[in-house]
Amino acid sequence: MLPLKLKIAWCMLWALLGCAWGSMGAPSVCSFGDPQFGELSHQHAEIEEPAQYRVGEENFVIIKLEKPDLPSGYFVNVLVDTLESPSSLPVMQGWYPKTSIRPLSEGRHVIGIRVNLIYKSS
Repeated sequence: MLPLKLKIAWCMLWALLGCAWGSMGAPSVCSFGDPQFGELSHQHAEIEEPAQYRVGEENFVIIKLEKPDLPSGYFVNVLVDTLESPSSLPVMQGWYPKTSIRPLSEGRHVIGIRVNLIYKSS
């Protein structure tokens, strides 16, 4: 059995590695025969937040892609995770280009947003 200090350190390391996954470089790309996928999957995404989030109200985060006009078969997937929250988790809906975040309590909220390009051939 591991000592308690070592268990806590391992859990903290695992949490840090898990949270850092979204900030690492882009994963390798498999084009599945579509030459546009490599180009479209390596583009800049800008996230616009409201100047001030209001508790109990819907706050919108706008996601802007460098190349917003996507060909047929492509769509954008947005995943929103709560990394830190004071007492209650916010209500969130990850949509593109508008993601909704409604904090239910005051305090510091840390939110992770991941934007993925998905290609589905017919």
